[in-house]
Amino acid sequence: MKSIIFYFFLSVAMFMASCNLAKHSSISSGNSNTIDLSSIDPGRFDTTWWNRAPYRLVQTNLREIDASMDVNAYVQSMVDASANIVLINVGGIVANYPTKLPYHYKNPFMKGDLVGDLIKGLHSKGIKVIGRFDFSKINETLAAKKPEWLYVSTAGKNVNYNGQVHTCPNGGYQQEYGMEILKEAITTYPLDGIFFNMIGYTTSDYSGNYYGICQCENCKKKFHDSTGHTLPVKADMNDPVFREYNAFKKTTADKLFKQIGNHIKSLNPKIMINTYADAGVDMIASESGAELTPEYEWNYSATDNVKRILGSYKDRSPGNLLIYFQAIGYRHVGTSPNMAKVWMLENMLHGAPLGFVVVGTLVNYEDRIFIPTLNNLYGFHKANEKLFTNVQAVNKIALIRGSKDEYEGMIKLLTEEHIMYDIIEPSALGTERTPRRLQEYEALILGDVSNMDDRLITVIDEYVKNGGKILATGFTSTRDALGKPLNSIRLQSLGVVPSFESFPRAKSTYLKVSNQDKAALGQKEFKDFSIMMMYSDFLKCKPAGIAKSYLKFVPETRFGPPEKSYYTAENITDFPGVITNTFGKGTSVFIPWELGSQYYFKGHYMHRALFVAALQNLLSVERTIQTDASSLIEMTHLANRNGAYEWIGMINHSGQIGGSLREPVAMYNINTRFKPIKPIKQLKLVRSGLTVNFKQNDGWVEAIVPQLNDFEMLLCTYK
Repeated sequence: MKSIIFYFFLSVAMFMASCNLAKHSSISSGNSNTIDLSSIDPGRFDTTWWNRAPYRLVQTNLREIDASMDVNAYVQSMVDASANIVLINVGGIVANYPTKLPYHYKNPFMKGDLVGDLIKGLHSKGIKVIGRFDFSKINETLAAKKPEWLYVSTAGKNVNYNGQVHTCPNGGYQQEYGMEILKEAITTYPLDGIFFNMIGYTTSDYSGNYYGICQCENCKKKFHDSTGHTLPVKADMNDPVFREYNAFKKTTADKLFKQIGNHIKSLNPKIMINTYADAGVDMIASESGAELTPEYEWNYSATDNVKRILGSYKDRSPGNLLIYFQAIGYRHVGTSPNMAKVWMLENMLHGAPLGFVVVGTLVNYEDRIFIPTLNNLYGFHKANEKLFTNVQAVNKIALIRGSKDEYEGMIKLLTEEHIMYDIIEPSALGTERTPRRLQEYEALILGDVSNMDDRLITVIDEYVKNGGKILATGFTSTRDALGKPLNSIRLQSLGVVPSFESFPRAKSTYLKVSNQDKAALGQKEFKDFSIMMMYSDFLKCKPAGIAKSYLKFVPETRFGPPEKSYYTAENITDFPGVITNTFGKGTSVFIPWELGSQYYFKGHYMHRALFVAALQNLLSVERTIQTDASSLIEMTHLANRNGAYEWIGMINHSGQIGGSLREPVAMYNINTRFKPIKPIKQLKLVRSGLTVNFKQNDGWVEAIVPQLNDFEMLLCTYK
């Protein structure tokens, strides 16, 4: 009986303790745990109001039937959500204001001036307004009068989807009439920004039906005048004319958006321009959302989207939008609330603005489970917005964006291993546009960056020659900028003979691991295996000069019944799976197959071991954060550019089982060791409000985070 009573009181005590911890870790827009930031001066990144600034955007994709909304309730919902920017439909497909232009379709449900009323109400609360425009389609009643504005499929047809007809970027609607619509809206209303939806060459409808390369007379003429070629009718990267067409699309789309941008700035130079491109804009849009596919959602979608903008452009802001619906065909049902929270936390803890998209309004959206979380997260961000102002990552590694699966596999590897990294677009590498100089990075990771022009080749080779380190994989540097195969490995720093043979991906291919390989790559990490799966295209290349090679390629070993599934010494080739080289003052590691895509595909420990060995043992890159945190915890490290503070962010990715994403499992006593920029005065957990004890030794700080629920920020203030 005594033991029962003892365990009862013990259980009660544990329950109360857990409640106390839960209380400390609750989100609040102004609770007692909010840290006093009054003495902190974060400074400004530049003279704009949007770049590296703590904005919280809510985009309501208004339906025609929303024209009769209660404007006051709409405005109050934005106040409740702590939004400081609201994005609303203004014109294009539907004009939500009394337009006077004859080819601008006015909302038939609108009786007054919806845009005018909303802007007045939102501005009265100090909330900025971005106007949304979509020129990709035009109402069928107007399209019939202007066929020269329309997209033409390879079958010679226009595309009419539920009464909306596709237009062409080279037609008069997008080239000229859209300018008139913008002029009318900008001169009528005090808009703070302009957002463009569905830009570029739209060749599929909302159901995913593909109609091919536009064959309208405008496209035919422009392409012929530009290249001398007839428009291709088939998308084929092996066709040099199609490769030229890809370049033509980018060139013409960029030119159009620069013209649009100049037009907008001439009308109001203070307006911020936002769309899904980097030409003629101030903010580069992207989306994190669910799709109607059997694949799981990309957990690091927001991380991917914001880091590549933050790492590539100092004059562009990332505008990643959390798309809160399941798919285009299921716009009225939200995505998993826990997945939505993870994506929003990735925006926040990588130092990017927050963005949320809903069809309809926050008042009338029918799946409301995430709305309280939205309000709480935005409230937390508002209460601590100084910590998200003028910040920049302090990472020593940069991942250069390559082929999709290889790139995403590298993101998984780096994140799960708590290796801090930036992301840089290849076109921005070594230019004045990047926030940090290339020389500030200790190492670059080139994950199957096959398309490279001569400038990029020179930039990377010079970087290594001057002491940099690179890890390159796959077909890096084997194609020109347009994707033409050159059958040559062009980076001299990789230490290989330029010519190679390509071995296509095949089942039952391996890499043989010798004892000498284990000595170089790591005895502890490689002690339990002597062969590695390699289900990837492979470059059969040879080391040159002083380069060293590891692992040997074993092609297509016999498989079938177990009695016949084996290989012999004769199957093992001399083609290496890893090559290291010293080039000038720097070092390179070349893995001539797609290591990242292998990890994205299978998540196998052998591939992870090789990746870590390449960075730590072959390139001698030291981790800037050392931790025993679970690989399910995503970590970030940012510092204020004004020298006011730095912080380490933590996002808990646990709770996922297959396609289900449930609430994260609490993690306890996470040891963290890092080198701050300046000597530390105090460590505080922003989420819970707790002060953390720490040790400083030889430039390193050691601390323990006692509990992590969904997320936390370890804030460092200086002496």
